[in-house]
Amino acid sequence: MKNVSIAPDGREYPIPTAEESAAERDLLVKITEEQRKMGRKIVAVQGLGFVGCVMAAVVADAADKDGNPYYFVHGHQRASKRSFWKVPVINTGVPPVASSDPEVPEIFHRTVVEKKTFRATSEEFVYTLADVVVVDIQLDATKPAFGEAEKGYCDLTHFREGMRTLGQLIQPHCMVLVETTVPPGTCEKVVKPILEEEFTKRGIDIKTNPPLIAHSYERVMPGSKYVSSIRDFWRVFSGVNPQSIKLCREFLTNCLNVDEFPLTQLDSTNASEMAKTMENSYRATNIALTLEWARFAEQIGVDIFKVRDAIRKRKGTHDNMLRPSLGVGGYCLTKDPVLANWSMQSLFGLEGGLDVAINSVNINDTMPLHTVEIIKKELGNLNNIKIALLGVSYLENVGDTRHSPSETLVTFLRKEMATVKCCDPYVESWPELEDVKVESDIHQVLPGADVVVFAVGHDEYKVLKPKEVLDICGTKPLIVDCSNFLTDEKIAEYKALGCKVRGVGKGHIV
Repeated sequence: MKNVSIAPDGREYPIPTAEESAAERDLLVKITEEQRKMGRKIVAVQGLGFVGCVMAAVVADAADKDGNPYYFVHGHQRASKRSFWKVPVINTGVPPVASSDPEVPEIFHRTVVEKKTFRATSEEFVYTLADVVVVDIQLDATKPAFGEAEKGYCDLTHFREGMRTLGQLIQPHCMVLVETTVPPGTCEKVVKPILEEEFTKRGIDIKTNPPLIAHSYERVMPGSKYVSSIRDFWRVFSGVNPQSIKLCREFLTNCLNVDEFPLTQLDSTNASEMAKTMENSYRATNIALTLEWARFAEQIGVDIFKVRDAIRKRKGTHDNMLRPSLGVGGYCLTKDPVLANWSMQSLFGLEGGLDVAINSVNINDTMPLHTVEIIKKELGNLNNIKIALLGVSYLENVGDTRHSPSETLVTFLRKEMATVKCCDPYVESWPELEDVKVESDIHQVLPGADVVVFAVGHDEYKVLKPKEVLDICGTKPLIVDCSNFLTDEKIAEYKALGCKVRGVGKGHIV
């Protein structure tokens, strides 16, 4: 078996040999020394996923009023077969993520190729050189039973390993900024003890040089304003001691647009961590509420989206009502309530749980089953029914399939013995469903379809004309709108062309 990392586009990148790794470490020292001579501090970003890679580029792009960069950024990604490909790809100035935001490729090219303030590496040695480490390790919640989030837990094994690596390598003056969404209590009860233990093993006096740890959570929206959602957005932060808070404030002030979006300092990292998980629990609960009303609307002939629009006109109290859809996906709303619920018992030893938040997760996780119900209500037995699914990412105009509700939909449609073909212009491969081929061209999935599901509101799908869809299908399929992607005018066109149209919360369609 070849020792290579395969990128989503199929290109192979050899995992570095021992000799290549040694040469890379020498190069890291050389680059760092050159950058320090230019007056720049050194930042290492731990983890180059959907948040880390763009955060690294934003930090590398930050400059003073004269255009002088504050930092040089080493982005670190382990040399695993799954992820190493990101390192050589980034080092050509190409982002490892797909997005509709034109600033994503621009900022990567600018920082890697033009400014030369950002470079990726697979060598953990890089942490010995850093003044700041931004932690963007992926940390998920495990939900062992579908629809039973109350049984969920957080496996901190890999996160702890990452923190131990930092404790073994960073210099005492280095600030560790945890950006990963973590269970409340993680910085104080997990990160701090590990760093103190490793510092002590190295002979570092933790009374004189206590670990510098801060927490500041991102609010990344990997769509059309991907970069801006990191740089031009409000930040909450805190630290485990006054020096950590001071260094964190300085770092965030240098990197982010704090003039228009001022920082919010909380009293402790527990508070900052709680803010992130509570923020996303609120949104998850908001969405879960709308699904109950969407079902009600379908049964009494009401368009829930028009009702929602009417309610949202009440500014200041109701204008943030969210919408029902195929389901809730992504890396935040699906897990953050579970992280907080788990931390109550496992990190703080408290009784009880976050019942409302957890019930919302259960509603949202099972939400795709409602779309299955809509299809079955119209067609009955789905054995050998051909279904074209438009959109497999969790959000419009992005290529992120993590916890996508389309995964649940496809899984349950297959259990009904339906034949499902999937299309998404932003997704080259689907790691969570590796046996499912994702086409980028609708001409590969629509022909012969009995059902067309508008699952994700990618711009490409919203502009499709009904006649165009039916000409490609060669059939008169059932059209399913999962979240108000079709206007009443387009619905009327589909019906005039002989199609049935149904949708989540679309009770007004007759």
